[in-house]
Amino acid sequence: MQNFEDAILLKMGLIVLVIVFGLVVLALMVQSFKALRHVQKQEAAEKKNSQSARQLHPKLQQKNKDQN
Repeated sequence: MQNFEDAILLKMGLIVLVIVFGLVVLALMVQSFKALRHVQKQEAAEKKNSQSARQLHPKLQQKNKDQN
């Protein structure tokens, strides 16, 4: 009878461990998506602010001058 009780406790412990592991993975995914959104917002703001700082390659600048 003791062996049967040990097996039940072992299975219950394993189930609890799997549930805890699943919650940890879920929490890490949530944190990862939050960080990703934060970085995407930063990049969008940087892109919005630095669009005027972009320059054409010198050969393309020359082409534009020649066309005008």
